[in-house]
Amino acid sequence: MRRDMPMRRMAGPRGLTLVEFLIATAIVSCAMLGVASMFPAALRAVIAGGEKTKATMLVQAMTDVIRSEPFDLIDARYNNLNTRTLGVSCPLDEVGAPPPYDDYTAKRWACDLRMTGARDSGQGLPDAYGQVQVECVDASGATAVCPSSLRRVTVTVFWGESGSRSVSLVSHVARIR
Repeated sequence: MRRDMPMRRMAGPRGLTLVEFLIATAIVSCAMLGVASMFPAALRAVIAGGEKTKATMLVQAMTDVIRSEPFDLIDARYNNLNTRTLGVSCPLDEVGAPPPYDDYTAKRWACDLRMTGARDSGQGLPDAYGQVQVECVDASGATAVCPSSLRRVTVTVFWGESGSRSVSLVSHVARIR
């Protein structure tokens, strides 16, 4: 062969061979499956975050209601409140005569927690219930003999299968003299 002669390419069709095409298709398919599998996981994370936000708002709302009550009635109205054992039919009949105020507040909270079809409607929480615990405490936070002028109020919302998820808020309420 002579060195001064340029090499020539063979004339013919240019393009991919079948093997190259199959390898490229397999690579693209794997990448697309990876991207597609992220969407359900992201949706579950968004739903879980939304539920936690709702639970936090419901806990905060009940805590605010309790803190606005007269100090001497907090223990009687809210200690050991459990919405699972509270007989309530939702939605509440707010057109007729309202129930006694303390019953109404607890029942309203129970209905806000439950909201029929929570997953479908975007309201309430699935299988939700709430609990309130009121304790007499001293200034250091240690349990004290009642009557003291300080109460520790713990409001908890449970939801999910068998109450598997929960949010709690602990607040202190003092007698104002």
